[in-house]
Amino acid sequence: MSRRRVAALLFLAAVSAAPTPAKNPAPAPLPTKPSDTAPKKTVEKPPELLLSIESPANNQVIGDPSGMAFMSGKALALYGEYQTFDIVFVVDTSESTAEPSGADIDGNGVVGERRGAKYLSVLGRFLPLPNSDDGDSVLAAEIAGCRVLLSQLDPRTTRVGVVAFAGDNDALTPDAYTEVPLTTDYAKVERGLDAIYRRGPKGMTNMVSAVNLATIELLGTQSAYSTKRDGSRRVIMFLTDGFPTLPLENSELQNAKMAIQQAVRAAKFDIRIDTFAIGEEALSQPVVVVEMARVSNGVFTPVRNPKDLRAVFEDVSFSSIERLEVRNKTTSKMADYVIPNPDGTFSALVGMSEGKNTLEVYARSTDGTEGRREVTVNFLAGAQAQELSARELAQRNRLLENRLLDLQRRNVEIQAEANEDTRKVLQVQIEEERKKAQETAEKLRKDVEISPDRDKAGAEKSDSGSGSN
Repeated sequence: MSRRRVAALLFLAAVSAAPTPAKNPAPAPLPTKPSDTAPKKTVEKPPELLLSIESPANNQVIGDPSGMAFMSGKALALYGEYQTFDIVFVVDTSESTAEPSGADIDGNGVVGERRGAKYLSVLGRFLPLPNSDDGDSVLAAEIAGCRVLLSQLDPRTTRVGVVAFAGDNDALTPDAYTEVPLTTDYAKVERGLDAIYRRGPKGMTNMVSAVNLATIELLGTQSAYSTKRDGSRRVIMFLTDGFPTLPLENSELQNAKMAIQQAVRAAKFDIRIDTFAIGEEALSQPVVVVEMARVSNGVFTPVRNPKDLRAVFEDVSFSSIERLEVRNKTTSKMADYVIPNPDGTFSALVGMSEGKNTLEVYARSTDGTEGRREVTVNFLAGAQAQELSARELAQRNRLLENRLLDLQRRNVEIQAEANEDTRKVLQVQIEEERKKAQETAEKLRKDVEISPDRDKAGAEKSDSGSGSN
């Protein structure tokens, strides 16, 4: 896309409203009074930093054979009355998401690839070849990323919904549909993601319909399946591997303008849109997803390799916290394993010493506001382990998995270093043995007077002696 076209796109998006095709839901209404946009950010004053420690309790006696204590709490910058989250995953299911992601997403030990592409040289990059493993597709990577983020959220404060979108030129079929209305039942969300995967990729890309429907669900309007909830921070997580090819066919510029205008409309309701451009095609024309994030105060994230989606989603955050630290003030040591979750909750494993320990959490918000909280606990290695909720146990297991992976990584590095040292020692030994063998061979050669000339002379003498007899 030329610079002139990009400039025209941005100008048109800012000054004109986009029509919405009749085949899709009616557009979300524009706000008409201040209460329509509740909750509102309090721009006049800095955010309030909410910082708390939920576990362990103050003066609690705990034990753990590994010498670690589990800590959990919340670090969140509050704007106005924000204390809860409503999040809608918007998943691109267009035909192009059938392409291989480049990673073993389903963990079956085989990385999916374009079947037969390696036998067709350059031509194989352009032919519509099938994926050898659907479980490793871009769609599978999108769903895996959503699952990673879902596992980090707290159902006590965060509702999650799912919208899937693609598109066709059939006026009787919707291009976007609500797979899961906003809910705190994350098992329903998991089942919804399973259903999207089973249906598989199909069709084109109607971003206009997708953003519009997600906005409707977050607002809880009469046409929404979700119920309205005031006081929540509303977020759309928008995943796509392409650019808008609908609602108007062969009208790239107009489709882009309408998609951006839908994002502007969502922003009027204080809805933030975080966009993820996945793969080469999406990044070849990123202006739409970049602008959708910009106009809604969201974050645009380029993901050139779809296989990196899981790792990318582990770093997603809505908490406006830029720094989080957990340490044991008694031992003056930082926690080695800390997981800050997107909704502001956090968990950590902290090394303990026998007896009284003072644990501290420090947080700093993106505007520079700082806060600290402390808790004092008594640690006895043989004492009863901490009583944790199911969610806390899941978080603790995740921390332990990270610790195990870290130990395994260190072992691999140590083993690699050991192998390298072994090879070096072996090379020295080989050189030493080679030198010794050469010295021995030289000495033996002198002792037995081995040389080609002497051997030849000895042979002639022997022949001569034979003849005289």
